[in-house]
Amino acid sequence: MTQFDITQQQLKKIQHETYNKLKLAGETRARSTVLVNDVVRLKGRLDYIMETMSGRKMNQLQPDLRSLLRIGCYELLFDDHVPEYAAIHSSVDLTKELINKKAAGLTNAVLRKILRQLESDPQWLANLSMKPEWQSFPKWMIKKWEKQFGEKVTIKLCQTYNQPVPMFLRLNQGRMKLKSAIKNLAVEGIVAEKYESLPDFLRVTKGQSKVLYTPLFTSGIVSVQDPASAAIIHLLEPKPGETVLDVCAAPGTKSLMIAEMVTSKGTVLASDRDKTRVDAGIRDMERHQLRNIHWSVLDALENNFPSSKKILVDAPCTGTGVIGRRPDIKWRRKVSDGAEMAELQLSLLINVSRYLMSGGTLVYATCSLEPEENWGVVEQFLKSNRQFKLIPPNSNIPKGWINEEGCLMTFPAYHGTDGMFAAKLSKT
Repeated sequence: MTQFDITQQQLKKIQHETYNKLKLAGETRARSTVLVNDVVRLKGRLDYIMETMSGRKMNQLQPDLRSLLRIGCYELLFDDHVPEYAAIHSSVDLTKELINKKAAGLTNAVLRKILRQLESDPQWLANLSMKPEWQSFPKWMIKKWEKQFGEKVTIKLCQTYNQPVPMFLRLNQGRMKLKSAIKNLAVEGIVAEKYESLPDFLRVTKGQSKVLYTPLFTSGIVSVQDPASAAIIHLLEPKPGETVLDVCAAPGTKSLMIAEMVTSKGTVLASDRDKTRVDAGIRDMERHQLRNIHWSVLDALENNFPSSKKILVDAPCTGTGVIGRRPDIKWRRKVSDGAEMAELQLSLLINVSRYLMSGGTLVYATCSLEPEENWGVVEQFLKSNRQFKLIPPNSNIPKGWINEEGCLMTFPAYHGTDGMFAAKLSKT
């Protein structure tokens, strides 16, 4: 957590490297992941609470002390699994062990003052929740969203992102049917139910931390994937025997789904500029026992690709549609990122579109909520490339997921999924 605070690197990468170094696995690793993600998610709220009670700015404290105070405050106020006395006691002991007695005294004083305030005024947190800092988002991001969506929708979006996100599983029904999968998961202590909006999907309601260790996952029968992500592939409509070009593809969640849809008679030409992520895609392909994905390390901005009838451009983006799963995104982004990404995305789309055959289909997709990265890029591309046109989505996309431009657009606060955008283009 301190490393993220200092470096602003991707939290998932820091966690992966740290847990491997410490050889954490199983329930310990799962618990640590949840705790760190939740503390990072509510960092703004936790800092606001402690600054209100202590009169000290969090950025004036040393990084390790900030981290320990945030964990203690989170466990004291928002973690139902940790008793109040244990939250304070463990935080004080850790501070003493990792820093010094003076810092431990500050930790003790702040946390006990919070507890006394909570006991003397049951409405204290409710009153704090009326302040904008409670939403735990950068001020510039809230301001931008209020301009795009309005104040009420922005508050609802922030509240959604501050809640635990659901886990969805995509099932390869060629290997196992839904009912059998639900029964097999139940044996492992996992409760899952059919997701009605899209076929082949289950929503996990209990036992999320156990999924990655089940035979169904380790053998590739199920994949962790959001339904909105799958809707992008349904928009592309891969058919058995087809060859699909998938750029910016790593780590390959969508590539796996395409590979299953084109069957062993078809091929997925997957590529990404990041070799480490490509290697992860290859490992996941092997876990799924697939042989029809051909991975390459290629840059979609400048490299050449084979001409294809179907292309997926899963463009790099600000990721504001997946903040629920990756809470660090909101703290790593800056105001100018949207415009910079849009410029990159347009250049990427222009290059890759040159390899679409006449009569072919290209889907441009992001996991962003920002209009400049979504319709803004597509509209600009269509104006300067008249041989392309937007075509309506197919009927297997839920109607509520289609926006007024005729593109796929899911919104976490309304649809209970990640925020995804996709436009389906054809070339004459």
